Amino acid sequence: MFYKYIIRFADSEEKVIDIQLDSKSLTLIPSGDLEAPEWARLDFCKCTICPLSSASNKYCPIALNISGVTRMFADRTSVTPVEVRVETEQREYHKKTSLQNALSSLIGIYMSTSGCPVMEPLRPMARHHLPFASVEETAFRSVSTYLLQQYHKHRKGEKPDWDLELLRKAYKDIESLNQGITDRVRSASRKDANYNAVIILDAFAKMVPFTIERGLPQ
Repeated sequence: MFYKYIIRFADSEEKVIDIQLDSKSLTLIPSGDLEAPEWARLDFCKCTICPLSSASNKYCPIALNISGVTRMFADRTSVTPVEVRVETEQREYHKKTSLQNALSSLIGIYMSTSGCPVMEPLRPMARHHLPFASVEETAFRSVSTYLLQQYHKHRKGEKPDWDLELLRKAYKDIESLNQGITDRVRSASRKDANYNAVIILDAFAKMVPFTIERGLPQ
């Protein structure tokens, strides 16, 4: 599977980011030219919720995989206007938006597919990634994907979580993770586009459980 983000600036400069996923596991296939920066080390601004040990994991899997993107946009401001084209196997998406929104959509894929245990509940959503999704669309995709997983558990004789309790807990954990990732990315950025993109993702992470608790639309 692949997602190609083509970000075009007003001066016609283009940045192309290719994301390759294993079609069965939905895990990120790392780029061969990854350079591990110091801020990608696991113990650098380590997330309070992180279950990994630096004895067996030298680098944070998310930080390592987003390091190339953050390097590419480290000197860009959030509100920079861009035109974005996203190519997938099935279709293309186009949008004129701010750079922070484009990066938020892009970094979200890296975060859910890099192999971070805390982000594991969101990995299945990568199969039907929707660029530039609204909060309502994100909540719908998250809940429907999760409920499909619970249906398969039920079919296997396992106990399903129809009340979405574990999904809500997962999003609370992801909020903690987002703080650590924001701190890492901020340390690697001269301007604010990169870390504001993560802050947008964090806002979505807060809104999804709120939407569930308030009552999903029928």
